[in-house]
Amino acid sequence: MAITVGVFQMSGGGKTTSIVINPDGTYNPQDYKGMNPETTVIFNSDRKRLPFKLTGWEEGKNVFTNSNSDYILGVLKKINEGTKIKSVIIDTINGVMLDKEMLESKKLTFDKWADLAKDIYELISICNSMRDDLVIYFLGHVTLYTDIDGNESKCLITNGRKLEKIKLESKLPIVLFGKVDRGMNGDNKFYFETQANRSTGKTPLGMFQDFQIPNSLKLVDDTIREYYNIK
Repeated sequence: MAITVGVFQMSGGGKTTSIVINPDGTYNPQDYKGMNPETTVIFNSDRKRLPFKLTGWEEGKNVFTNSNSDYILGVLKKINEGTKIKSVIIDTINGVMLDKEMLESKKLTFDKWADLAKDIYELISICNSMRDDLVIYFLGHVTLYTDIDGNESKCLITNGRKLEKIKLESKLPIVLFGKVDRGMNGDNKFYFETQANRSTGKTPLGMFQDFQIPNSLKLVDDTIREYYNIK
């Protein structure tokens, strides 16, 4: 089965830019070591311009600006039947959820909300059942919830009560939360937290040695593949 990963943070927290950040935490177009555009597909479901401009990322080739879950599933089926693509990024899963909610906002009945929850649940379930050498990233926005001890914790924001009850993180073996250290004059530093810190974050035992790592999806991808011995 494929490895599914949640990468969650507020807007502007470095989720999308993590795609092109080198494993050492730098962005260097001249010495680029981020996610490989030859083996990576991005679903730009937020339908906005990507916050980077690099040769190799091309609309219709490895970038698909679409938030429709049926369309995404169709492309995923083709990816699963091939061998070239190794990593898939859905940016963001919230964009997929909003697509159905906003387009049908005038006729959202109980059954429609149930369909929305079913479609998102099905999308993640199908991703989990894909090729063993695939790593699929669900980027998403966060909200606060109160845990059973009465503490506020961060989790993925979802649409509707059914998805809240499911807690989509329970379907993902790896969940990273972004963190920003605010510096003077906008000199911010961006990280991923690899374990729960008043959040639904989690990673398998021994996968990451450090609690805080650079917000490089390539670093995460390399670490996952080494841990599970997949290429």
